[in-house]
Amino acid sequence: MKREEVLAALKAGEFDGISHTYQPYSDGYSKNSYQKEMSVSCGTIEVTKITTGKFFDGKENEPFEDRRTEVLSDYEAVDFIESRPYYFKQRRPDLF
Repeated sequence: MKREEVLAALKAGEFDGISHTYQPYSDGYSKNSYQKEMSVSCGTIEVTKITTGKFFDGKENEPFEDRRTEVLSDYEAVDFIESRPYYFKQRRPDLF
């Protein structure tokens, strides 16, 4: 992957509009499930990590959902693209 050129393309907005929701997964130890959503706009990647599950409140199991959003830019965004290049490669295959 051409990291400098990918960074330049990201900053130029060539990857804007790419979004994807990754398949949920479980850690195997708890009853929680985890999922990631990704969207690209204005040269940054927003990654939302979603945790869903249940907790016991003393009477019954109560469902919960926790969403945490992380904004990646510059080389953090390039590292993310390098670890998950599929959707980016479709937009600019010459960089991969």
